[in-house]
Amino acid sequence: MREYNDIALRGVRPPQSITRSGALVVLLALAAAILTTGCGTTKPTVSNRMASVVVTNQPSEKIDAAVRTVFKGHGYEEGKAEDDELVFQKPGSFMSGLVYGDWYSGGVWERVKVYQRELDTNRTVIECDGYMVQEHEDPLFQNEMKEHSTKKGHLQDLLKEVPHELMRTPSEPPRTK
Repeated sequence: MREYNDIALRGVRPPQSITRSGALVVLLALAAAILTTGCGTTKPTVSNRMASVVVTNQPSEKIDAAVRTVFKGHGYEEGKAEDDELVFQKPGSFMSGLVYGDWYSGGVWERVKVYQRELDTNRTVIECDGYMVQEHEDPLFQNEMKEHSTKKGHLQDLLKEVPHELMRTPSEPPRTK
């Protein structure tokens, strides 16, 4: 005990008080971390693409028609598709040209590839990825770059319109066997 009294006389706090204040700081930091993170669960995703939406009880032909209507309504033109995808494209903005373009290739085009796949017998996921394309008309020299994740919201908003479009179009008559 004599050591601590000598230290206290020189104006230095004994180690117990350092431990208490250190523990208090750690406890406050831990409480702040718990309060700021909150508690919640992450929503399970059905797709690894930039955007997706699930529709129920709709035939694929009707979904394709609704997708075409939505994208054409936003100024996209249908492009050449491969296999099970729909492709839509339109000229990119000036800012997109600055971010994705270069000085010799001209402007860039925004291209969206839309896919649909069945989750089960009643549910279909419509998903898409966005690209910026240089030389979009030249298949040999075109340069397709995946869009930054900041464009996810824009693509998600487009896909959210598809179920609303499906509700607007008249449904098919029931099939008879």
